[in-house]
Amino acid sequence: MAKRNYLVEGLSGAGKSSVYEELIERGYKAISTDRTWKYHADPDTGLPGGPIHHDDSMWDQQKAVSELESPEPEVLFVCGSSRNRDRFLPYFTKIFNLRIDDDTMRRRLQERTNNEFGKQPEEVELMLRLNRSDEKPAGAIDVDATQPLNQVVDELLRLANCRTARSDSRLTPWSKRGSAIGQSFVISESALQIVQAAARPRKRIVRGTSDEFWDVLGRQAITRMEYGWSSYVLATLLPYLDEQGIDLMHSDQDEVASTISQTREGSVFVLTSDHRERYLARLDPSAFDGAVLRRYYEEFNEMTAEGVDYAMLDGIAFLRDTLAPLQSAIVAVFIIG
Repeated sequence: MAKRNYLVEGLSGAGKSSVYEELIERGYKAISTDRTWKYHADPDTGLPGGPIHHDDSMWDQQKAVSELESPEPEVLFVCGSSRNRDRFLPYFTKIFNLRIDDDTMRRRLQERTNNEFGKQPEEVELMLRLNRSDEKPAGAIDVDATQPLNQVVDELLRLANCRTARSDSRLTPWSKRGSAIGQSFVISESALQIVQAAARPRKRIVRGTSDEFWDVLGRQAITRMEYGWSSYVLATLLPYLDEQGIDLMHSDQDEVASTISQTREGSVFVLTSDHRERYLARLDPSAFDGAVLRRYYEEFNEMTAEGVDYAMLDGIAFLRDTLAPLQSAIVAVFIIG
């Protein structure tokens, strides 16, 4: 078992994903169970499959136990929840429950762009009922998650007896995000020309002004997702997947992607429903070997990268989540840099 495993859980909108990303930015090893362990199970049989509801997600036992029993890393934060959560509680040193009030929950469910759950009135009311019930694992420590994110994570790290201050010297190159990030914007295909027209060359942004390109992308986005680790991991992952027969670097929108890439001096790809049809089922993190991914990263970048397997597996989940909402006339603008 890792010397210290910590579970960070809470209801939809409580901030688990944001905490996960902030922990990574501070150099800690963290897992988002939504991206690595989760599958949906039929409520009657317990087997994978069936209709997807908020309460039918399960953690893959073999994968979860393997991570939780591993002696490395020394400290591991697990962010997420599931229907079979309680069977894993003995593996955790402490359990933290992110608590928010009803108004905060309403606002976050309405405003978030990385998850469609909570957009319907009945879904909001369900979450509010659960929030008022105060259901949580036995022994869980409540953490006020209405605070600013940095304060929430400071409190978690204090309770876990970990350093709270950021220290870039502690971060490995593959966990440093800096200005190089990975993002995907799900938009209508008809909006591609609008985005392309807004993709003027990068320029120094005067204080108080904004970059039209990002403003346009934000306005057109149906869903927006951001990768929590350094986007250099994604830049390594794409050729690896290509070698496995999963080509996410080309589409029938390559001309648009190339134009935006050249004007913005970054790597831009346009993913379509064709990618979803061909590759969505294959982008299951549990089907990939973390040790193999790490070796590929180290050989590709000619560097030792202990722990990069977490980032690589999370990258696969990020790409899976990017493809999931794509359908006819809906595309994703995937940007590295």
